[in-house]
Amino acid sequence: MSKEKDFFREIMRVVVSGSIYILMFLVAVFIFYKTVVLFFFVFAAIFIHITSFTNFTYAGISETSTMWIQLAEQLLNIVTFILVLVKSFKILSEYSKHQHIAIKDLVEISIIALLMEVVFNFGIHTMSINILFAVFGLALLIIYAAFPYFREETKMYH
Repeated sequence: MSKEKDFFREIMRVVVSGSIYILMFLVAVFIFYKTVVLFFFVFAAIFIHITSFTNFTYAGISETSTMWIQLAEQLLNIVTFILVLVKSFKILSEYSKHQHIAIKDLVEISIIALLMEVVFNFGIHTMSINILFAVFGLALLIIYAAFPYFREETKMYH
């Protein structure tokens, strides 16, 4: 190869590696932010539970039950989003080490993301899009469960 091609290839490698590390930093910061929000919601739930002991009327119990359902939905949404971010960080770190992404990791993050869309963002999309997400998620889950490739440890060749 010529020196120009080698120089261009090295510049592209540095730019891609730098971009990956910047993206990893941003994902790590967002994971930290979402974890702080999760702890805030948990402590808010504890505070609401403690303060609702004095409100034992039917209306008070009904109101706190509605708040608990909304709080649980928000907590589960944050937890699944943190799972997607952690899986994304794992994919980025593996790519930065080996310049390779395992198909297993991509299938896992796809299943989690589709599940998150169907369960927590059901009202945002049309019914046909929700059905499409559910079918794709179910198909990926069947593929993930059926093929032994996904149950084996990922082997990295150097």
